[in-house]
Amino acid sequence: MRLSSTIVLWLLLSLAIIVKSPWVFFVMITGIVAVAIKEYFRLFQDAGRRRFRWQTYVVGMLYTVALFAPQFGYDLPWLREIDGAAIALLVLLIILTRLNRPLEGIRTLDEITVAVFGFIYIAMLFGFLTKILGLDLVDGEGNDTARYYVLYLLAVTKFTDMGAYAIGSLIGKHKMVPHVSPGKTWQGFGGAIFGAFVASYGSLAIFGDMIPLITPVHAAGLALALSLVAILGDLSESIIKRSVAAKDSGHKMPGIGGVLDLIDSVLFTAPVMYFYLVVIHP
Repeated sequence: MRLSSTIVLWLLLSLAIIVKSPWVFFVMITGIVAVAIKEYFRLFQDAGRRRFRWQTYVVGMLYTVALFAPQFGYDLPWLREIDGAAIALLVLLIILTRLNRPLEGIRTLDEITVAVFGFIYIAMLFGFLTKILGLDLVDGEGNDTARYYVLYLLAVTKFTDMGAYAIGSLIGKHKMVPHVSPGKTWQGFGGAIFGAFVASYGSLAIFGDMIPLITPVHAAGLALALSLVAILGDLSESIIKRSVAAKDSGHKMPGIGGVLDLIDSVLFTAPVMYFYLVVIHP
C-alpha cells in the first residue's frame, strides 16, 4: 500500500512538471494545505484546542492563494509583506472571536498557540514551495525551470524518507530518540542520508540541464543539508502526535497515513531549498 501511494504521488508530480501551467501546482498546493490544516486540528481530541480552526483555515487559504498571485500576473508590492500580514490577520481574527467567551486562564493561551503554530507550521512552511516556483530560475536557453528545482527538492526529501524507512526496517537496532519516535534508529538515519545522495546525484544525471545552479559540489551539500532537516521535519510531527497521543494524522494515503504525514519532512526542506536558491542565484 505504501508503494501504491508513492507511485500515485509521483504521477501527480510528473503531471505538474509536464504541464507548464501554474494552475496544476496551484490546485495541488492549495489542496494539500487545506487538507493538512484540517488533519492538524483533528489531532486534538480536546474541542477547545480546535476552537480557532476556521480562522486558521481561512487565513491559510488566503495566504496560499496570495503566494501564487505573481505567477498569474498580479505582482503587487504589498504581496512582499504577505507573511507578516497573514500572521497579523490571524491573530486579529482570533482575538476578536475570543472576546465573546469568558477567559479560562492558561487554557486560553493554549488555544491561541495551537492555531497560530498550526498556521506557521503548515501554511507558511509549505508555502516555500510556491516561493520557489516564483523565483526567476532558467536553464541555459532561458526557459523557466523553477518547477524542476521543486522536483529536485521533493526527490531528495522523499528518498530521504524512503531510505530511512527501508534501512531502518531491515537492520535498525539502535534508537535515535525513543521518547519522540520509538521507530527511528541510527541505522535508518544513515539510510536517510544515503537516499538523499542517491536522489541528488540521480537528479543531476536525469535532468541536470534544467537545474544548472546545482553543481556536483552543491549537490553533495544539499543532499546532506536537506536530509538532516527532512529528518527533523519527520521528528517534528512525531512530537505533535505523541503530545496528543495520535498515531497518524489521517488515513487518506494508504501505507503512509494522512497528508500531514506525507509532507512533514517537506515542511522543513522547502525553506532550506528556497534560501539556498536565493543566496546562490546570480
